[in-house]
Amino acid sequence: MKLSSALNINLDNIRIREFTMAGQKLRVRVPLASEMEAITKAVDEVDWSKKYQEMSASFLKDRAEIEGEEIKFLDDDIIVDGKSIKEISILTAKTEERITQMIRLLVPTNETDSMDTITYADIDEAFPFAVQMEVMKKIIEVISPGYEETRKN
Repeated sequence: MKLSSALNINLDNIRIREFTMAGQKLRVRVPLASEMEAITKAVDEVDWSKKYQEMSASFLKDRAEIEGEEIKFLDDDIIVDGKSIKEISILTAKTEERITQMIRLLVPTNETDSMDTITYADIDEAFPFAVQMEVMKKIIEVISPGYEETRKN
C-alpha cells in the first residue's frame, strides 16, 4: 500500500514550503533523503580545476615579477600571504555548487519552467553574493527546520 494513495495526498504539493524574503514569496521543494545525498555528493565532487585556473591566471602571468616572500609558487599550488590558492579555489567551487543546488530546489512560478538547468553563472548574474547566501540560508531553514539550533549545540 502506498501511503500517498491511502491518504489521497499529492506528494509533490505536500513537499513544497514557502518563505518570504524582501517581500517576495518563494516556494521551495523539500528534497527526499536521496536527493539531499545527491546534492551533498555533487558539492563534494565538484570540479574545482577551472576555478583554480581562473584564480591563478594573473599570478602565473606575472610569475617572474611577483614571486617572493608573500607569493610562493609550488608544483600544484600558489601560496599568497600563507593562503593556498588551491584551497580557496576548492572552497569557492564547493560554495558555488551548494548555492546552485539549493537554488534548484526553488519552485518556479511557471510550471513549465525547470530549475534543473540553472547554472551558477545564471544565479551570479541575477543576485549579488550576499543575496545568494541569504537565499541559500532561507532555503536550508525551510527544508531543515531547527538546523541552525542544532548547529549551535
